[in-house]
Amino acid sequence: MQLEVIDTRSLLQLVTSGVNSLRSHKEEVDALNVFPVPDGDTGTNMFLTFQSALREMSKNQSLLTIDLLESAAYGALMGARGNSGVIVSQFFRGFVKALPKDIIGLTKAEIAKGLIGASNLCYQAVRKPVEGTILTVIKEIARFASQNADKSISLTEFLKEIYRHGKEILEKTPDMLPVLKQAGVVDAGGQGLVYFFKGIVQYLDDGSVEIADGYANESNKIVSLTPYVDGDSLPEEEITFQYCTEFILKGKQLDLEDLKDSLNPHGDCLLVVGDENTAKIHIHTNNPGIILDLAVRIGDMSEIQINNMVEQSKQRLAKQLVSNNNLANSKIGIVSVVAGDGIDRIFRSLGAQIIVNGGQTMNPSIEELTKALSQLAAPEVIILPNNGNIIMTANHVQDLVSKKVHVVPTHSIPEGLAAMMSFNEEASIDENITRMTQRCNSIITGEITYAVRGVQLGDLDIKQGSIIGLIDGEIVTYGDNPENVIESSLQKIPNARSGLISIYYGIDIIPASAQELLNRLEAAFPEAEIELYYGGQPLYYYLFSIE
Repeated sequence: MQLEVIDTRSLLQLVTSGVNSLRSHKEEVDALNVFPVPDGDTGTNMFLTFQSALREMSKNQSLLTIDLLESAAYGALMGARGNSGVIVSQFFRGFVKALPKDIIGLTKAEIAKGLIGASNLCYQAVRKPVEGTILTVIKEIARFASQNADKSISLTEFLKEIYRHGKEILEKTPDMLPVLKQAGVVDAGGQGLVYFFKGIVQYLDDGSVEIADGYANESNKIVSLTPYVDGDSLPEEEITFQYCTEFILKGKQLDLEDLKDSLNPHGDCLLVVGDENTAKIHIHTNNPGIILDLAVRIGDMSEIQINNMVEQSKQRLAKQLVSNNNLANSKIGIVSVVAGDGIDRIFRSLGAQIIVNGGQTMNPSIEELTKALSQLAAPEVIILPNNGNIIMTANHVQDLVSKKVHVVPTHSIPEGLAAMMSFNEEASIDENITRMTQRCNSIITGEITYAVRGVQLGDLDIKQGSIIGLIDGEIVTYGDNPENVIESSLQKIPNARSGLISIYYGIDIIPASAQELLNRLEAAFPEAEIELYYGGQPLYYYLFSIE
């Protein structure tokens, strides 16, 4: 297939083929972990982010290519999961921003401009950019496109050359980043992007788009919000605004701040996200008609949903009554990302009001974190990501909400629990952020899991399936059962002999084994104070902290 310009039809088909290609290879990309721990999710995160972009593009009936690209940027932003997903969202946004607003189709020159814009914004999104990652692949294909846009070749051949160059750069990433060479892998994010371009080339080669099944069922099953959704367990008299009203508003040059100001007097829990062309509106109000009348004067509405929260409340149990009253009265809201029902209960008992279920291999999207914040009445909110791959996502939530958002960069569940134990609702937000950050940085954390593949790390010859112990993210030991490995890991930490050791056992550990471990460790570390809790977390047999 020979293209000289990409119009809306061909753009949608190209992106669809790219997303299908990534979907077919996402497990392979997930497996490209530097460390052999079962938390590979780069491929899944990238696919779900691209899929969200494609879904928004498919809804847009405009004949202007720029409109479809803006829909893709909006969809990618709302669906972004993990560090790789955030970078994908910035790729789309940077591409769109670099193009004139009146273009009808994409030529070679405009593709080159878009890729340069994408590269610039992706680098800006990362606080400390590292070469040898997806950032390098984006930068180099952008540079290649810019240098070759004037060549006397068709647009089709131009895109194929970009793909071939991206593959060449990807193969060089282990030489740029020693940790990749040591692990014997290329960069996972870069590989995901190359697979996306591979799908584009496949479409160009034969003009067909393989429709992958499961889009509708695969995007939103990963995480859920608790303790409640609109009206979940609030008694009737506690609901000030009765109707949860949601819709999509499309228009030209939408002023989101002006829209917020117009809607704000008519309810609470207001959420307005999007861009100058498309906005998603969520508000609790007693008069949905006023809201819809205001909106229809500005643009076209779709996907209108109005739910009577009083009636919803009557249909549900009021088991969270005390918790929800605290939600409404808190000056500071806390949203925590958690995996495991035991860990969930501990965070709640320490004062976390909203739990977003997620973590390793289950990174929540920006939209899901944004929705979590909309459940809180507090003007200021603290997010505890509890995972290094969710911190960047959490940092982008502030761009989409009117509340003041603070992210305490907790890299693990134990760090998040340490931060929660330092929270004082009577203290100021600044005092809490300082104390919580200092507390989580002062502890040593550990994880016991299994190796998803064999690897040689220094003196450690780890076989696939071996039980491995990590301390502050670094593999330090391995063995044949979780109890031996956690004791071996603790033996490597001098502070463990006299400190406070908190252990959280996972869903795959039976209580009797956990109790036997506690007895064993109390004998091995007689001067330490050891606490054992049920965490119920998946993938990780034990989590622990030392302070």
